[in-house]
Amino acid sequence: MMMKEPSEHPLKSRLHPSGWFYWPLALLAGLMLRLVFLLHVHVDPAVRKVKGPVILIGNHPSYLDPAIMATAMLPRKIRFVTSRDFFRSRTTRFILNMLGAIPKMQFRTDTQAIKSILLTIRSGGAVAIYPEGQRSLDGRLQPIDTSMAKLIKKAACTVILVMEQGAYLAWPRWSPKGIRAGRIDVHVGCLFTADQIKHLTVESIQRRIVQAMDYNDYNQQKRTRYRYRTRSPAKGIDLICHQCPACGRELAMRSDRNTLTCRFCGNQGRVALTGLIEPVMDSTVHKSTKDRIWPDVASWHRWQIGQLKKQMADPSFSRRYTAVLSWPDEPENDQAITGVLEMTVRHLSFFEGRDDALMQQPFLRIPVENRSGISASFGHYFDLAYNDRVYRFTPDPGHAVIILADIIRAHEG
Repeated sequence: MMMKEPSEHPLKSRLHPSGWFYWPLALLAGLMLRLVFLLHVHVDPAVRKVKGPVILIGNHPSYLDPAIMATAMLPRKIRFVTSRDFFRSRTTRFILNMLGAIPKMQFRTDTQAIKSILLTIRSGGAVAIYPEGQRSLDGRLQPIDTSMAKLIKKAACTVILVMEQGAYLAWPRWSPKGIRAGRIDVHVGCLFTADQIKHLTVESIQRRIVQAMDYNDYNQQKRTRYRYRTRSPAKGIDLICHQCPACGRELAMRSDRNTLTCRFCGNQGRVALTGLIEPVMDSTVHKSTKDRIWPDVASWHRWQIGQLKKQMADPSFSRRYTAVLSWPDEPENDQAITGVLEMTVRHLSFFEGRDDALMQQPFLRIPVENRSGISASFGHYFDLAYNDRVYRFTPDPGHAVIILADIIRAHEG
């Protein structure tokens, strides 16, 4: 007897992608990727021999990732697990439903999404999941929750790993200018067979996933120095690299087309088309700023998180910003609230009102520990799911979003 897809999910989609829609779109995407990004795909011959259900996992450096994976795995059709945020628009919802995309809430357990994944596996289909849960902030692997290993153990089917190099530099998360024509390399191989999974614990599966997926786009870029063409290589980097390595001030760096400059001490770096950051000669003192500029976004961001960890050792640690609270998943609730957002070592609290807001009881308090991240538009707002509701915080300044995200990241060790 055929299993039916759950009908109670408000964002129900097809059990399998529609072939007449999926294949032409994947072929077109592959053509564009090869023309613009010189896409080079290496698929292990063992992957082509895999029949039956599979789970595909991959690193998640950019918006291009689903198109890259679909191209690499042609002619096989894949259902992608996708953030529910993309289903809010009527147009994208139609496209995603035709592609059989599975909607999922970010950074929380979504039982309906898990049911859809398992039904697809049991029907012999292929499901693609990005274990990081969000696009990389800095070109490195983001934390991976153990829920991925638990799902693989439960599904007990072949797991294929798709790893990209260069996709972050081709479309960095902080870039307001979108894609940057360059080079992307992809390697596809088998990570687990169904038989191997039967004899592995969840802990060993998790360990192997993290080891196999460990990546840093900048490490290889320092050797290859591929160029990624754009008129504004630096624009937007300050949304991630906000703290000055020279004076230590937060929210200090400001970017223009080519440079990243501290608005307090003048410390400056120039961003090349390789994505690497070079020191700028300080004409006032006739010396290089090389000891005060990190060479890439990954190194800079790792340093910033380290600085926060040191400060968070103090129980009185906090960051406060004026902010607006709203509810993006509740269109009937259009009454946004202005107040003060406070992040401490243990809690995110929102106090309604501006004057003496912190003297009142918090309107909302959310534990920070045991969170794997936040869904964010850096420079603008971030969303947190708590007690079956999604809360959107829009701080002033918008650049503070990265600090709040890094405080959560700092809890992860």
